[in-house]
Amino acid sequence: METLRRVAVRAARLARTAGFGRGTPAARRALQHLGHVQIDTISVVARAHEHILAARVPGAGADDLQTLVARREAFEYWAHAAAYLPISDYRHTLPRMHRMAARARHHAPAQKREKKRVLDRIRAEGAMRARDFAAPPGRRGGWWDWKPAKLALEQLFHEGRIMVAAREGFQKRFDLAERVLPDGTDTRRPSLEEHAAWLVARARQSLGVFTARHAYYQRREAGLGRAVTDAVDAAVERGELTLVANPSLPQSPRWYANTAALEDAARPVTRRARALSPFDPLVIHRDRLRAIFGFDYQLECYVPAPRRQYGYFALPLLHGTRFLGRADCKADRRASTLRCLRLSMEPACNTTTGRSQAREALEALARTVGCEWHGRETNNCRLPRRSEAVRPPRPPRRV
Repeated sequence: METLRRVAVRAARLARTAGFGRGTPAARRALQHLGHVQIDTISVVARAHEHILAARVPGAGADDLQTLVARREAFEYWAHAAAYLPISDYRHTLPRMHRMAARARHHAPAQKREKKRVLDRIRAEGAMRARDFAAPPGRRGGWWDWKPAKLALEQLFHEGRIMVAAREGFQKRFDLAERVLPDGTDTRRPSLEEHAAWLVARARQSLGVFTARHAYYQRREAGLGRAVTDAVDAAVERGELTLVANPSLPQSPRWYANTAALEDAARPVTRRARALSPFDPLVIHRDRLRAIFGFDYQLECYVPAPRRQYGYFALPLLHGTRFLGRADCKADRRASTLRCLRLSMEPACNTTTGRSQAREALEALARTVGCEWHGRETNNCRLPRRSEAVRPPRPPRRV
């Protein structure tokens, strides 16, 4: 199982401290490798897209993503959720766009009129925000009470007729797709077989170990499941994937691993400790996380408070190829302090060494979000001071 864990961590590009380098070019390489960086509005610690990127590119953040969008090297759309994607993958968002456009044929006449009105204004006046459209009398227009123009913008976005040209904070500025896409973008809709083969190649690269279902996670195109299964079988025949025979994994569905990564699995993985985003690609498939790492994780901000076991925003703590536990954190930006409200260690890691590694992860997280970490006690587990920390010797630096 350790071999599979190494393959998964290396595929997620968490096996090295700065495997992509630094700066915006490194952010572009990271996005290209992962295939997407999920967007989420929760900012208890850091927004998901910033946290995911910074875990692989030290110092990277929203500015780098906006630079990539401005350079037309990245764009916003939908992977399994809202995300930034590399512009080279635009073609493979078309199946979803066509499906959403087909659903739009059943919209009410009033919706269709509003979409036309919004589209005509953008065509005539250029990129616009939702706030540039007045709400009808009596409507507040917040996200909980979207005005017709806001609904029209979102519908047009999902249909692919408009794209996010830029952001001002979380305010999106929309423009016609043809004015946002760079010249030469491939806009041919892929066949079902092409799309399935691309999804399997993406999973082989960014997941390393997966089932066919993980490859088409949250995608609803008709016939896609069967097509992905056929693409997996074809990849096995070509030697690109290997059927995993491990008694510790569930026997159904079948598990596959990147053949080249299996052959390279003996290389060491960095022993750096880090706190991951709940939306990080390594942990987003919770069943995969349980099967490979034996780590049962759930984000509890969506769970009623009385039923929470680990806290509102408990982050998974990774060290090497094992998960140490969870830290429920909050960034107090006024005080520039990262607070750990609750630390919950896995039983095997609840040792002085394990808690020292947890402290290392939280100190690194504090630096990432521009806060200080004071090593305060949590309500159920004391983090040792630096003088008490038991650290294994660092391996020689690889040149």
